[in-house]
Amino acid sequence: MRNTKIICTIGPATDSSEKLQQLTAKGMNIARLNMSHGDHEGHLEVINRIQKLNKHLAFPVSILMDTQGPEIRTGQLAEDLKLHTGDEISVSVRGGANVEESSLQIDYADLVDQVAEGDRITVDNGLINLEVLKKNSRELSCRVIDGGVIKSKRHVNLPGIRVNLPAITEKDKRDIQFAIDNNLDFIALSFVRSAEDVKQLREMLERKNANIKIVAKIEDQEGVRNISSVIRAADAIMVARGDLGVEVNIEDLPSIQRNIVKECAVEGKPVIVATHLLESMIENPIPTRAEVTDVANAVYEEVDAVMLSGETTVGQYPMKCVEYLDKVACTTEKTPGLGFYQDLKPQGAKQQIAIAAVRLADQLQAKGVICITKRGKMAGFASAARIQHGGIYAFTFDDKVRKQLNILRAVQGFQLKGEELAEQMVNEAIELMMSEEMAKKGDRFVVISDLLVKDDVEAIQLRTIR
Repeated sequence: MRNTKIICTIGPATDSSEKLQQLTAKGMNIARLNMSHGDHEGHLEVINRIQKLNKHLAFPVSILMDTQGPEIRTGQLAEDLKLHTGDEISVSVRGGANVEESSLQIDYADLVDQVAEGDRITVDNGLINLEVLKKNSRELSCRVIDGGVIKSKRHVNLPGIRVNLPAITEKDKRDIQFAIDNNLDFIALSFVRSAEDVKQLREMLERKNANIKIVAKIEDQEGVRNISSVIRAADAIMVARGDLGVEVNIEDLPSIQRNIVKECAVEGKPVIVATHLLESMIENPIPTRAEVTDVANAVYEEVDAVMLSGETTVGQYPMKCVEYLDKVACTTEKTPGLGFYQDLKPQGAKQQIAIAAVRLADQLQAKGVICITKRGKMAGFASAARIQHGGIYAFTFDDKVRKQLNILRAVQGFQLKGEELAEQMVNEAIELMMSEEMAKKGDRFVVISDLLVKDDVEAIQLRTIR
């Protein structure tokens, strides 16, 4: 069983029923819907295809919806704008009064007010960089530091500047309701700057009584500064290296990733590493050596999941990308990780039990841990302890909870038919694993449960299948 989970963004290259089935067969655990592209109708078609596919899978795929967030983009251009290094260009707010048609227009009303002379404006994920030379009431005069071709609706970053945009936009609210209506498993909230951003989404979900886990995407300097409180507020964290690598000094990005993973380890929260993992495979059939090493480093850090973006939305080799992720992860997992999760801070009795169970399983070199869990919390506690031998086999009665277990490292989710006495549930779990050929006679497991049961059972059991 591969411990590191794989998230694939679905797009034109993979949105057919056939391609979704192939991605799943190659190792996709979670399908990501990027709300920055497409419409509800198109995304609903993908959701329906995945739900239909799940009826025939032993281990169903879960669905993560990624909000667009408070993005800033360039305006619509009549033709591509070519900029040369050293050029000076006028930059103005799109739709503003008395705007020169020849200027680069940016869709952000407070642009001129918020930037200062010497600030940097980056376009198209940092490929084009401008330095602000001077400003007046309606436009900026900028020097081109790194030139290139600007197309319409390209993404814009203002590194180091807190943009005056809401954490959850009106579009995001419509998309969140779409996720609720379709009973999705996760929402990735873009450009999280503080714990209050997560709290706002949490309150929206609670008002609708929606059981959807929140993944906080860290994409700018403010999110990095507030990372401790954001980790505590969210259900999981995504190190979104695309925008983050533009917003911070790029040489700082590896240490920022590592520090976020460490903090998630201490708090016992799942963490995802995303963007540019196999970027060259959008066009090439094999990854670069550096990309393979990057994936391996994330696995050494014992992250819960790695995520593909353009590689599986518009790339020419989406299946090969998943194959390579699977191979690199499985191979790298044979080497002990960096041990960040040894500093895990138990938050209560149940987490202490889960940690003790994992440590016992490792000490005895058991096949793994069997966890009976109602809402998935005990499985999450066990996952955070980072088992080194075998896996964590989590059994729940709720199909939604089962799919939400897909984000947890080393956890394989199963669904039991109904709540029974503790001993019966354990026996049913073992029978189910044997039917899936994931256990056999003679295997030893450590057994834990977070359920209130009618009979008196020990908190931790050691069970040998006979």
